[in-house]
Amino acid sequence: MFEVQASAPWAAGPRPAGVRLASWSRRRALPAPVSAFARLRNLSLPVLLVALLPIWPWALLSAAVARAETPLITWQERLYNPHPAADDLILPLPCGGAMAFRPVAIPGSDWLDDRPVELGQTDASRGYKEGRRLTHLAGAFSADGGAARRYYLAKYEITRDQYAALTAATCPTPGMRGRLPVTEVSWFDAVDYARRHTEWLLTEAPAALPREEQEPGFLRLPTEEEWEFAARGGLAVDETDFLAPLFPMPDGDLARYAWHESTGSAGGQLHPVGLLLPNPLGLYDILGNAAELTLAPFRLDRRGRPHGQAGGFVSRGGDLFTPPGQLGSAWRQEHNFFNATTGRARALDSLGFRLVVTAPVIVSPGRLDAIRAAWSELARLGGQLSGDVRADAQRAMADLHDLARQSQDESLRTRLELIQRDVEQAHASLNEARARTVRALVRMGAFMGKRVVTDAKRAEVVRGLMILAQNNFADFRAQAAGSAEGAPLVAEAEATLNERLTRWQSALAEIEQGLRNSLSYYGDIVVAVGRDYSAEEIAAEQAVIASELQAKDNAYLIPYTVLFEAHLNAYRAAGSPDKAQWQIELLELEVD
Repeated sequence: MFEVQASAPWAAGPRPAGVRLASWSRRRALPAPVSAFARLRNLSLPVLLVALLPIWPWALLSAAVARAETPLITWQERLYNPHPAADDLILPLPCGGAMAFRPVAIPGSDWLDDRPVELGQTDASRGYKEGRRLTHLAGAFSADGGAARRYYLAKYEITRDQYAALTAATCPTPGMRGRLPVTEVSWFDAVDYARRHTEWLLTEAPAALPREEQEPGFLRLPTEEEWEFAARGGLAVDETDFLAPLFPMPDGDLARYAWHESTGSAGGQLHPVGLLLPNPLGLYDILGNAAELTLAPFRLDRRGRPHGQAGGFVSRGGDLFTPPGQLGSAWRQEHNFFNATTGRARALDSLGFRLVVTAPVIVSPGRLDAIRAAWSELARLGGQLSGDVRADAQRAMADLHDLARQSQDESLRTRLELIQRDVEQAHASLNEARARTVRALVRMGAFMGKRVVTDAKRAEVVRGLMILAQNNFADFRAQAAGSAEGAPLVAEAEATLNERLTRWQSALAEIEQGLRNSLSYYGDIVVAVGRDYSAEEIAAEQAVIASELQAKDNAYLIPYTVLFEAHLNAYRAAGSPDKAQWQIELLELEVD
């Protein structure tokens, strides 16, 4: 519940929806206490103090309680979150409104661990602005020991009612027409709206904002990287689907996911948010309907990297006037910040926005120390070298550093420092690639372990069917014994049984061969990873691997990653593989 401030645009009007009557009355009743104090002015000082003592603490307590209350959401859920999900983040708005956000997971092993992400598309005709490029992303909010990190992106485009709740002179009456995406707002309007919403939350509902340590989150426009990563489906899709022009659409009908230029789709009209199907992250209208503003200025693509000139603002996702053949996750358009004809900031009737919830990077002295330590560790010569070779290389780097520091020749010192920088950057790249490889190999090991279990269970099912059929035939033959018609029926049943047993035996042989192959592949992976990667390297990546599997809805594989690590340690300790024991332990693994 929030208090009505004297500066609120509706302070002198009727009580808006979403404000409890008690808070409204408390503000509207201010003249009464003033009159009471006026009546006390003729009292003596001792009498006056006695009269005021009961009032002041109660007034202070009442104010503190009122400030601690959470704003009341009175809008019907269908008007701000028509498709609720368990992990939605709901942030309140003035006037009883609210806004829904979806988590976008990007796990990381330390504070400088970010995820390489390939964005853009291969269409040469649009490559100058949408060409393939490699970038990196990291989440702002951490959990589970720092591995399960995420940011939050608005689940729907900002609606007219949500925009009016913070900007209009009076509170809107929420309805379906107000569920249309707000358009005809400039980039500056959107930035200011994010500022207003954050300031209102910090003042009236600070507990609603997610926090990173003691720092509250804040709202802003998403970067293009944040927007496109989420639009493509993030970690909820595999790499092949992620790189496709459109996120996976199981029924293949674009019109069921995006309002685009077509009489069978948008028909030249904006539509209320949330009427169509979402992308794999649960984001609605991420393509089509209203194009969406992003934070940073436009830059051309210079064959894999941003061009040096910063231009106008960027809209993403296409809109109701975009042909279906052009609609895609990489679609981007530059706009001048200003309209020369009107002399004002540019605003279009097909251009809207959605916000992101994120947090500062350096949120505490402890976090700063951890970042510094992670930065120093980036250039460390990792486990790819043997102990002696690693020690020699580290000594060489230390000697190079000392030589540069002690050199009296400024030009030589500069060249040595550049060499040191290049070597450290190369080490950092190698370590980053090595960590990615470890994650991929552990996931592969878990998958092959699961395959061993699946093949063994399939073989068990076929054997069970064979035994059941043989037992049923034996029962039938016993029942038919002595019957005049029994002999031919038994013969027919036996022929059918033998035919089925032959098919099952062939299937069983194929499954058992697959089981042997799966176990062999599993053993090969254990030996290769155990030989090339240290126990410390594997352990350091387990939390990130678990978070990635959770994000991909593959949590059933997490116990197999743990057992795979145990088999790696057993192999290193014994110096030889034990596939028979590994199979036993895999089959004993209980996974829901």
